[in-house]
Amino acid sequence: MKNIKDYNMIEYFSRYSSTDLPDDMGRWARTVVYKNIRIAWISRLEVKGKIIFRVSCHFPTMQNDTANEHKVCYSLDEAKEFINERWNWFLKTVS
Repeated sequence: MKNIKDYNMIEYFSRYSSTDLPDDMGRWARTVVYKNIRIAWISRLEVKGKIIFRVSCHFPTMQNDTANEHKVCYSLDEAKEFINERWNWFLKTVS
């Protein structure tokens, strides 16, 4: 079995705010794209003074369908690592 590392092609695009802080309406998100297909969404939320990141994976479902898996992470790096792991698993499963 070959070792798939296609998750290196994952790109993260700013939505609402391009900084680490929310925009003036309190919104912050990153869209996660692989070969021009949105595969996940990361939202930054503040809960009881703590910042968390909510990940919604959009695979193996369609982009406009209900997200397949959700996870709460405590850093943006943790959220990215989760997406990388799940995407790599998905690619191995379908290949």
